[in-house]
Amino acid sequence: MNTPQKDLESLMTTHAPALLRYAERLVRDPHTAQDVVQHAFIKYAGLEDIRRPGGSAVRSWLYRVVHNRAVDHIRSDQRRKELHETHAELEEGRRDSAASRNQKQAVLDSVHVLNEKEKTVLLLRLEEGLSYQEIEDVTGIKQGHVGYLLHHAIRTLSVHLKQGDPA
Repeated sequence: MNTPQKDLESLMTTHAPALLRYAERLVRDPHTAQDVVQHAFIKYAGLEDIRRPGGSAVRSWLYRVVHNRAVDHIRSDQRRKELHETHAELEEGRRDSAASRNQKQAVLDSVHVLNEKEKTVLLLRLEEGLSYQEIEDVTGIKQGHVGYLLHHAIRTLSVHLKQGDPA
């Protein structure tokens, strides 16, 4: 009489090579394929006798378990890749944000080179986020002239910052 261990060894000898080929094609990694197939046999061994498929159903049951486990691995791997990509994008955004803050601080540190009107308009726009209309309301300077002052202030600061930059 065959013992359950002998039956399992016989199943592994008979089906493992084909299941490994199938799993490798699905997951494209021999080590993961071995894990997937091993999981199928462990699952089979853990089934109660009454639930364990018999005869020709064993083969299709093993393929189904290998397939499902491989698909689970692929989905998990895809989620992991997406999380890594998201994390990398967030880190890049943080670096960009830090660079942006540094640039903004360099501009604010250089406003002393501007005349009073340019400085006022630039600070209201850059620091306070006011619209041209709101700047007109605060300063009495017409919107068209606000745009001109901002343009001139940015050009002046650009030249000043480039002169101070050793690059």
